[in-house]
Amino acid sequence: MLKTSLIAGAAAALFAAAAPSYAVTVTSAFGPTDPGSPTETLLVDFNNGDNLPNGYFLTGNYAFGTGTVKNDHAAPAGDTTQYLYVSSAIPDGSATLSTFDLNTLSFYWGSIDDYNSVDLLLSDGTKFHFKGMDLPPANGNQTAAATNRRVFFTAGEGQTIQGITFNSSGIAFEVDDVYGTLASDGNPGGGGTVPEPASWAMMITGFGMIGLSSRRRRKVTSVTA
Repeated sequence: MLKTSLIAGAAAALFAAAAPSYAVTVTSAFGPTDPGSPTETLLVDFNNGDNLPNGYFLTGNYAFGTGTVKNDHAAPAGDTTQYLYVSSAIPDGSATLSTFDLNTLSFYWGSIDDYNSVDLLLSDGTKFHFKGMDLPPANGNQTAAATNRRVFFTAGEGQTIQGITFNSSGIAFEVDDVYGTLASDGNPGGGGTVPEPASWAMMITGFGMIGLSSRRRRKVTSVTA
């Protein structure tokens, strides 16, 4: 699928999902560029490929890229560093990043498509599934604010996040700069919480208001979009 280019303004989105045993709250903040996370700590930035910080592991099928290669992968808007991507062109279009127990996790999601999704791996063995289409318009736009967002996940009471799986049935799902907060002390990470939606709304006015199993890596070439 060839991603298109449109123009959109910045805004914040709030989502909540619940099941009998857990609840996960999802918020997002529009880019570009990556708005970052003032109350979380950077955990993984993918700049050194598979050489991740101690305690973090990537499994599945994935690749790293910089810049944009037409019909293959596109840098999240404003991102000039190396990022992770999964794609239907890299069978099976799925990769899992294992983490410490986290209370919160966020990442910068580039050119959001409706065929992209994530699964949060929770401490009770369940998964929380979240789809790109839950962040409309999810049309793969490579530059618009609404399709290049930092997405935040907050575990419900009594739960922790132990990893995240990135899934794509198309071309492609690009992600960079995973932030989070540790559920306990003594490990790398931070101790804050994700901002409340109202706090994000205030911040956004300043912006402008409107991934051991099989592993496959590819050497990619960067070109100017």
